[in-house]
Amino acid sequence: MAAVAVTRREQFIGLAVFVVALLLGAWLRFDRIGIKPFHHDEGVNSYFLLNLAHHGQYAYNPENYHGPTLYYLALGALSLLGETDLALRFWPAAFGVMSIGVLWWLRRELGTMGLAAAAMLIAFSPGLVYFSRDFIHEMSFGFFSLAIVAAVWRYSATKSFAALADAAAAAGMLFATKETAVITIIVLGLAALCAGTWDISRRLLRARGLSMIAVIRELLRDLRGLLPGRDQLIAALAIFIVINVLFYSSFFTNMKGVLDAYSSVVLWSRRSGTEHVHVFGYYFGILSKLELPLVIGALIGCPFILWRGSRFGLFVLAWSAGIFLAYSLIPYKTPWLLVNLLIPLGLTSGYAAGEIYRLLPPISPRLLWALVCLLAFILSWQMAWRVNFEFYDDNDNRTGYLTRLGSRLEWRAYTDTQYGYVYAQTDRELLQLVRAVDDAVGRLPTREKTGIYVASPAYWPLPWYLRRYDGVAYTGDLPDAVTRPEGVTQPLLIANVTQQAAVEKMQGWRAATSPVALRPGEKLILYVRAHE
Repeated sequence: MAAVAVTRREQFIGLAVFVVALLLGAWLRFDRIGIKPFHHDEGVNSYFLLNLAHHGQYAYNPENYHGPTLYYLALGALSLLGETDLALRFWPAAFGVMSIGVLWWLRRELGTMGLAAAAMLIAFSPGLVYFSRDFIHEMSFGFFSLAIVAAVWRYSATKSFAALADAAAAAGMLFATKETAVITIIVLGLAALCAGTWDISRRLLRARGLSMIAVIRELLRDLRGLLPGRDQLIAALAIFIVINVLFYSSFFTNMKGVLDAYSSVVLWSRRSGTEHVHVFGYYFGILSKLELPLVIGALIGCPFILWRGSRFGLFVLAWSAGIFLAYSLIPYKTPWLLVNLLIPLGLTSGYAAGEIYRLLPPISPRLLWALVCLLAFILSWQMAWRVNFEFYDDNDNRTGYLTRLGSRLEWRAYTDTQYGYVYAQTDRELLQLVRAVDDAVGRLPTREKTGIYVASPAYWPLPWYLRRYDGVAYTGDLPDAVTRPEGVTQPLLIANVTQQAAVEKMQGWRAATSPVALRPGEKLILYVRAHE
């Protein structure tokens, strides 16, 4: 069946839908951005940022932490917006919005209706919204991955150095953001190879001239057509290298960081089987539970794309499959790594939706398909709202599609609380403790000299919320009577619920709060001196 051209009116509607997706996507990412308490990792990242802002010190540490772009980008937002939740989460949210906007550079490949569908699916993806509202590396990493694709595809059509420079800059930022850039680049390269091989084989088969030699010959010809000139290649490599050296050397103040960037890949690969280990189907379980429109769209689109999809359609399908397999095969699995998959899945589903729309004759079949797509967008919006504005700290991950059916059939994704985007998230109750600290400090005569003794071994992200107070001691234990006979000298004490009995044996303290949840398995209590 030949595709029927999209009318001017339909093109206008498609572009209007793209703009609406961009605006609503921005609203979902920025509205009440501080409603969710900082995660443990956000608290640690805020510590590095504040140390950079206050003391000008940052040195890349490959042992446990990711690349430096997050901190240097946030430094600018911090200087403009002050030390606020918005300042820290501004760039992740902005990159989430830009991940929708950059689709504009792929409008020829996606088509007008495909652009609108992909924009809606990416804008309303519960996972992409969730991690756009966290001060972590994932959303910027996802954006730079997509920016590489958009720039390379633009370069393949125009051969302009500007597009090549954009690709090099995006690749430089990708590698300066996180060590898993190696996985992304390998998958993107293999996806391009698979898409080209399938496209050429399909065309030769229809022409009855299929042979391995012919496929290889055409692939090599396509590759030669993409190779830039020597000067352009050197300039692009220079852009890539300069970006990485600048960030990893902390702008030439820690040259050792450049060498550490290379060792980080080995260090993190050793940890892949020892921490956050989950089964192969972990990511599919989360996707089927929380991203059902994307999953169904990709499944519907897969045979269609393989049959008659363009090379771009074949590429995004291969990208989705490759990233899914790569991260599913690695034992180390965390929900935020799904950002790497959600973006190509959105492209795949959006592309397929647009092409199916073009294949259908006007008016009734197209209208029916548009209504089906609209239903998918509404469902995604509703789930994004529930995950991000209602159950953002539900560590039991009870939210999802078909929860009753899944629970009744005892599907693992619905019985195992690890299947969801909420992962050891700080409980909203912690903000009650922070307010109690503020109230207690407000009743002290010398607020500027307030001392707070944090005895709980688990306390992140408290350093972010208590940053404005001097003399906060994060000891992780109660003082020993032999080594510190003077005991706790600060007027305020934050203890873990497991330390409650020991604190109550100490003289002169009273509980100012009941036990407050920090995260699953951890509760804190605020104590003040009885005479204060």
